[in-house]
Amino acid sequence: MTLQRLIIISDEPEEDLTEQLVDAAQQSDLDAVVIQPQHFDHVSPPVLNHGDLLYRVAITHEACVIEQQLIHPGVATCYRNPLGAFTIWDNQTLFLARYGVPVPRTFHAMTTDRQELSRRVEALGGLPVVFKVPGKSLGVGVVRVDNWPTFYSVADALESAHGQHVHLMACVEPAEHWRILVVNGEVAAAYKNLPQEDDFRTCVDEDQKDCFTSPAPESAQNVAIEACEALGLEFGGVDVLVHGSGRDYVLEVNFPCYFAHPKHAINLDVAAQLVAHLKQKGQQLREQPA
Repeated sequence: MTLQRLIIISDEPEEDLTEQLVDAAQQSDLDAVVIQPQHFDHVSPPVLNHGDLLYRVAITHEACVIEQQLIHPGVATCYRNPLGAFTIWDNQTLFLARYGVPVPRTFHAMTTDRQELSRRVEALGGLPVVFKVPGKSLGVGVVRVDNWPTFYSVADALESAHGQHVHLMACVEPAEHWRILVVNGEVAAAYKNLPQEDDFRTCVDEDQKDCFTSPAPESAQNVAIEACEALGLEFGGVDVLVHGSGRDYVLEVNFPCYFAHPKHAINLDVAAQLVAHLKQKGQQLREQPA
């Protein structure tokens, strides 16, 4: 029987996520194969064996297309559905809300009508509110607005630049921001993101070891697991706000996501947990009739 392979779709073979996955594959006696989108043969694409593993690090459109070309029901992925790579969540938070996962109150379509905007802000509990342009990372496209003159200016600017693809959501304060990494229905790692100086947005600090060793609230862990389950994902980086009242709010489930911070900070190897799950899933697929 051929050696199981972990196929990694990555723009940069030497970036840390790819390197951690390759190391984890080697430790699990897997053959790691890195596919770079810029070198992919779309005319004669490779065929993945029954029981091979597939994970996409890259987030570009071409990388997504390559994943869709390679995936088939015999390949082990982080999607619960064998063809889950074709699933698109246009309004993830709206979907999660319909599933019963707690999310901040959000309007998912933009307008510049001031009377209507005023009604929506009132429905969100008043100022401050948060504008969010979906699809960005590291807080880019997230704007907290505290007064009406700024609010209308930002609303006009975002509508002009991004059209309807802007979310208007309630501002959940005071709150702690947790990134919770879920693998196969269990929390693999969780760490607290800290507010930046003169900024309401948060970021991770690998030097703050207590942010990685302090356990996330159990309720936040449970809601992160529930959010991944709702989206049919067996892996995800879930951003959860834990309000001062104790209530939890899922901001989003990131997939694929950056999972290298725990390894850098406290030598907690999320890649090893992810690869172990995929390997077991692949072995089960190998035992099934092709």
